Amino acid sequence: MTYSGIFNSRTSVNELNQFPSGEDITRAVDIAEGSIQKLHAEDTNLNIFQENKVNRALIDKDAIFTAEGQPLTASGKIVIGQITPYSGEYGIGTNPESFAVYGNRKYFADKRRGAILRLSRDGVTPISDAGMKDWFKDNLKVCDTIYGAFDEQKKQYVVTLEGTNIDGGLSASSLTATADITTYGTLSFDERAGGWVSFYTYKARHGVSKKNEF
Repeated sequence: MTYSGIFNSRTSVNELNQFPSGEDITRAVDIAEGSIQKLHAEDTNLNIFQENKVNRALIDKDAIFTAEGQPLTASGKIVIGQITPYSGEYGIGTNPESFAVYGNRKYFADKRRGAILRLSRDGVTPISDAGMKDWFKDNLKVCDTIYGAFDEQKKQYVVTLEGTNIDGGLSASSLTATADITTYGTLSFDERAGGWVSFYTYKARHGVSKKNEF
């Protein structure tokens, strides 16, 4: 990751094309975990989604350590501070389109490991294990794209798994726990119920909530 100078619309300062070689303007993640697919800024932290790992980095501050090895944060001129991986062997694969966020919860898919995941304050959790582990394990490996969105009205994460042979809609009644996505499958996860609550007959390519409508 490489960052440039600042942009300030109020003062007409535009340094986005400046990359001073004499300054520390780069941060690197472990290349063994794959390429960076998604960046998401959250308050004073930056979430970094690689193919096989999820990391967090400090923004506008860095970590210093006491003699006992305890980390302390300190403000400074540094833009991207120390990078720390979340626990668990999950990433976002090559499907950043599966990412959706609501509040402090981030949802995404890891096709390689057959899981739908939630990143929150307690770390990375495989929500696909909530009654749908086998279904996602079978169907994620045969889909090409995974579109995610969040329905703020129903407080649900909506995800569409889409295959390559698109020949029409796939009814909810025909979905089974086998590799049967020849067209698409759309379903939703409800935080209040703690599980997957519904299949839908529509195919979601993009979703947004506005004025209490999804």
